[in-house]
Amino acid sequence: MAVYKGWNAKIYKDGLEIGLAESASVEIATNLEPFYEMGSRYAVELKEGNEEITGSISKAWIDTNYLDLLLVPEGESTLTDFDLCFEIAGANSICLYAYDCKFEKGSLDIPQDGFLKEDYDFRAESIALVP
Repeated sequence: MAVYKGWNAKIYKDGLEIGLAESASVEIATNLEPFYEMGSRYAVELKEGNEEITGSISKAWIDTNYLDLLLVPEGESTLTDFDLCFEIAGANSICLYAYDCKFEKGSLDIPQDGFLKEDYDFRAESIALVP
């Protein structure tokens, strides 16, 4: 299970940047299953299961179009999908793209000091590293 963390993740909808996230993380799980022979202590084979791509973002700055991602029109059963771009700093500038993401759950924190913070968990259909 590899975990990638990003700084200033960009949120895209229909190819347009609609906001930035203050912090973000992506987790990729391959759900490996070990298979054992009768009487053996050690796995003979590791089978890959369904791949799950999950993550979370903490919102800082956002365009008002972002709110449309959370609204489900009456009669529809799914949320609008969006893409995330996580810039991985280093000598070679690489971006980790999470495609066709949908929010799974979110929370809104309104503390007394006035700094509004929103946290969201999401799932993605696919992921790619792009130079």
